[in-house]
Amino acid sequence: MQDGVTDLQQTYYRQVKNPNPVFTPRKGAGTLKFCEKLMEKAVGFTSRFDFAIHVAHARSRGLRRRMPPVLRRRAIDALLQGLCFHYDPLANRVQCSITTLAIECGLATESGAGKLSITRATRALTFLSELGLITYQTEYDPLIGCYIPTDITFTSALFAALDVSEEAVAAARRSRVEWENRQRKKQGLDTLGMDELIAKAWRFVRERFRSYQTELKSRGIKRARTRRDAGRERQDIVTLVKR
Repeated sequence: MQDGVTDLQQTYYRQVKNPNPVFTPRKGAGTLKFCEKLMEKAVGFTSRFDFAIHVAHARSRGLRRRMPPVLRRRAIDALLQGLCFHYDPLANRVQCSITTLAIECGLATESGAGKLSITRATRALTFLSELGLITYQTEYDPLIGCYIPTDITFTSALFAALDVSEEAVAAARRSRVEWENRQRKKQGLDTLGMDELIAKAWRFVRERFRSYQTELKSRGIKRARTRRDAGRERQDIVTLVKR
């Protein structure tokens, strides 16, 4: 009988390479005290009654047909730890790319050809979005020819499910405003209001990503030109430059 159970478990867990994902931040990375409290409250979230209530509500609206399987719930628990770790209470945004989240949460897999898959992470995000606990939006930028970092925000329903009051969230946001303005004063800059700082935080992520991708594209063009010119004679290159 025991052998049969073991065989069944082994067959079941062949679905994924890492059946017990755990969030592990990069070495030396830190987070806010508020985020640490969120992480503590999010431990074992999918095993709680609150989670079951949200799933039941999603089923009543036709968004889900059943409770997610155990492997999906483990992925959600690991992902929630990463989301809380990288959460910015000022912008109400997770300041981290999905790819980085998937890797740190143990939800990314690499094929023999070296292709990275983050499907487990995106499915867990989609599920949390369907429950109304987060917002999850992707956007394609035609200027750089790729998707910009996904916008992930927390809803009031998630804070309620984690037993975090609106007052605590507002206090964390005010604390970040004060910290940001202290940094600006040190740099000789004027202080900004909360709305201006929030807009600045959202722009920063996108502008930094666009700048990085533009630089990568420029390097790629230079490498391609170098490879193309490698087989040409010097006189041919001089002629092309003079045109």
